[in-house]
Amino acid sequence: MCGPTGAGKTSLLNLLPRFYDPTDGRVLVGGVDIRDLVLEDLRNTVAIVTQRPILFSIPLRDNLTAARPDAPWDEVLAACEAAGVAQFATELANGYDTLIGERGVNLSGGQRQRVALARALVAGAKIVVLDDPMSAVDTQTERHLVENLRPALAGRTVLIATQRLSTVEVADRAVVLDDGVVVEAGTPEELLRAGGLFASLFGEEVSAAA
Repeated sequence: MCGPTGAGKTSLLNLLPRFYDPTDGRVLVGGVDIRDLVLEDLRNTVAIVTQRPILFSIPLRDNLTAARPDAPWDEVLAACEAAGVAQFATELANGYDTLIGERGVNLSGGQRQRVALARALVAGAKIVVLDDPMSAVDTQTERHLVENLRPALAGRTVLIATQRLSTVEVADRAVVLDDGVVVEAGTPEELLRAGGLFASLFGEEVSAAA
């Protein structure tokens, strides 16, 4: 999902875990209106990574397993490899036992986002919501993360809101919002060829990569 700033991307994603309900229409999961599901069950099905993730004042390993404390450590390490946490975790003072400051103050913005991505993988949720999850990393790191995350997310439903073409390109279907309205939908390749809003948002990136 993409669109100009303020188009409504985050608002739309927030309907899925029922942070609020739609005033019109329905949100369905597996053909079932989410308002008919037990709220706790629904939220256990959805893992969310936001642009500014919340980390806790506990060791890194406990932040990673916060949603699933009994996760086998080999699964946690695999998630860390996929999300790029392994690249910096061993450089921390106490590795995975390093105490993370309030809201992750002793990590960079990109590191906090990668921890949140790994935590979502560890959670094992069937639906993963990524709201501009790699905005704080450079383009080269993002491309590396996208390549690693794609197999790690296989078999799950993934909803992504992003402003970067390299992230959009992993999607099977792209939706473009403008002022809260879906104005385009299709594969990223189709939308680039169509020459509409999607192409105007990402055309420069395509030209630069060519």
